[in-house]
Amino acid sequence: MKLKTFGVLALAGIMLFVSACGAAGEPAAQAPAEAEADASADAEPTLFSETIKDIRESVNASGVKVPEDGAKIGALLITLANPYWVTVQEGWQDTAKELGVEVDIHTGPSEDDITGQLNTCESMVAAGYDAIVVNTITEQNLVPCIINGSKAGIAMIDPDGRIDKKAVEEGGGKLFQGSTLDYYEQGMLGAQYIVEQLGEKGGKVAIIEGMIGSPQGEDRRDGAKDTFEAAKNIEVVAVQAGDWDRVTALDATTNILQANPDLAGIYCANDVMALAAYEAVAAAGKEGQVLIVGTDFIEEAKEAIKDGRLAASVAFSPYMEGMISAYFALMAMNDMDISSTHIISVLVSAENVAEMEDWK
Repeated sequence: MKLKTFGVLALAGIMLFVSACGAAGEPAAQAPAEAEADASADAEPTLFSETIKDIRESVNASGVKVPEDGAKIGALLITLANPYWVTVQEGWQDTAKELGVEVDIHTGPSEDDITGQLNTCESMVAAGYDAIVVNTITEQNLVPCIINGSKAGIAMIDPDGRIDKKAVEEGGGKLFQGSTLDYYEQGMLGAQYIVEQLGEKGGKVAIIEGMIGSPQGEDRRDGAKDTFEAAKNIEVVAVQAGDWDRVTALDATTNILQANPDLAGIYCANDVMALAAYEAVAAAGKEGQVLIVGTDFIEEAKEAIKDGRLAASVAFSPYMEGMISAYFALMAMNDMDISSTHIISVLVSAENVAEMEDWK
């Protein structure tokens, strides 16, 4: 079954990650409280619960260490206006509590304010954290902050591998760079589902990407575009920016539908834009005629898959992203490599959505 395969692959990547950990100090992750374990002992195991359990057990067994005098960590997320990042924050906070370290969550003024995000990052450097983990808007906008932070003796971490590391090093800085998510793969999976559903007949398709210049959005766009263009009888008629925004994506989809009334499928680089695309399709009187696939598998997308508004969403775990980012911070503080971790993505449709009820 696809979900079980995903679980094994995802766990393999995480196991690879935790087995690389080890430094002097206190043991890192403590097992959940006995009362919590007892309360959940009779619960039916799920892919999510079993994976989280195995991660914790592996961390305990691996000898990952927390500095004896503790750690003060800063996390810079893209936004908390998007449910995806709220769940990343949850993963961060739960893991920091288990590790016994202090974490402060920060965001920039808005999801597309690259200068504002840089200013927030510089303020975090001035606050004197032991480690700062950043989710950048573009490849370049946080480079000056990474350089300044590392020169100040702070471990600076890019968990997603999105920052221009060469530019950091040329400026005399040091960056610990991971690769928790493969955004190109996510776009590829979403587009491949549309191709498979359209079958031999094929049809016209469109892509709603994120903000131009965003590494996540560009990789998802490229993964989808390459997959569509390699498929038989598929014509990509439009690639438009939705800026991760519902209103912008609705307007973009409306324009695409007006120019292409026979549109057969839309891949969207996140679920917020996919739900907006559905609104545009419904307003055009084309419900059931256009396959819409999103990315992130947020709660609203899960419900939309159940009731048929969305055909599918590419799921990965923002909770695990936050969880692993916390471990990355400890590893970087001990000058350890963080480059080998990868959270596998999975396509969720009506066929398997019931098995993903607790996924986050």
